[in-house]
Amino acid sequence: MLVHPLLNPDSKHYQMVDGVEAIERMEQMYSTEDLMTWCSLTAMKYRLRIGNKDDVDKEALKMRTYEDYYVYLSNKLGEDDDND
Repeated sequence: MLVHPLLNPDSKHYQMVDGVEAIERMEQMYSTEDLMTWCSLTAMKYRLRIGNKDDVDKEALKMRTYEDYYVYLSNKLGEDDDND
């Protein structure tokens, strides 16, 4: 089973009124390919601004998190293809 890199039970501020996390709702609303594009763009945003907003280590962690989510989605997409 794949471990979701963006789900964090300690980050209650991402939970919506119905208890669903924002990223889970996005996964219901958008295709895996759309989410992969979003991950790629978001990781690039952190890469381009690194050191200009937050601590470099903090921004590098965010960048890696979105890169990990991209890989997670890519693997998930591969699993979905295998089940077709």
